[in-house]
Amino acid sequence: MQAVILAGGLGSRLRPLTYVIPKTMLPIGGKPLLEHTIRYLNGYGISEFIVCVAYLKNHIMNFLKDGKQLDVKIQYAEAEMPLGTGGQLKTASKYISERFLLLNGDIVTSLNIKQLIKFHEKHQGIGTIALKKYEIPVPYGHVELDEDNHTIGKFEEKPTFSFKANAGVYILEPRILDYIPSNRVVSMERETFQELLKKGEQLNGYFEDAYWADVGTLTDFERVDKELLEGFYSNPTNPSSNKQRNITHRRE
Repeated sequence: MQAVILAGGLGSRLRPLTYVIPKTMLPIGGKPLLEHTIRYLNGYGISEFIVCVAYLKNHIMNFLKDGKQLDVKIQYAEAEMPLGTGGQLKTASKYISERFLLLNGDIVTSLNIKQLIKFHEKHQGIGTIALKKYEIPVPYGHVELDEDNHTIGKFEEKPTFSFKANAGVYILEPRILDYIPSNRVVSMERETFQELLKKGEQLNGYFEDAYWADVGTLTDFERVDKELLEGFYSNPTNPSSNKQRNITHRRE
């Protein structure tokens, strides 16, 4: 299976670091984030990579080259400007001919890719989205009113709301590319997935209680770097202890 890594973003939340280096090349745990990602996926037997590049793309291409130093094969889908998640994926169309894995280039995770693939093979559909648990603590008391709109039916002090969120890792069928227009900025999250559901396409959701971090801000970058250096997160290719639950979403 091929893996497509989205690595063309500006990384504006990581400035000033990303004025001179793309965010996927920032050192995490002593190595560029993109190298961590490729080694992680290669641990599951994935050896063919398509890296979608745009902003400061030469930094990435000059470092990884054709991938031989990592014992993998790397091809580059190039754009002259960031095109969003969907637009960047569209640039890789000429290299994609079969089911593929897509991953945002700014995350670190211990998600079991083998189990994700097996889940998609079982449930089929045009794609499977890996999910993560996301919690939002509320700093105030949460109040619910009854139907009369003045009687308090529930009072909860500083609750934490929990929901399932997109983890930025996908198994996709190549026909998804037909839903993405060319030569413009496209958001998969705001446009493509919405269109798929409107058309009645089946999208699956796979949930696993795995390590996940978004290296999107300076605070996140410092925290994840520290966690990797201290061994809080390792790169297990056979995580047997992860608990998992699976959810399928479909609209007719």
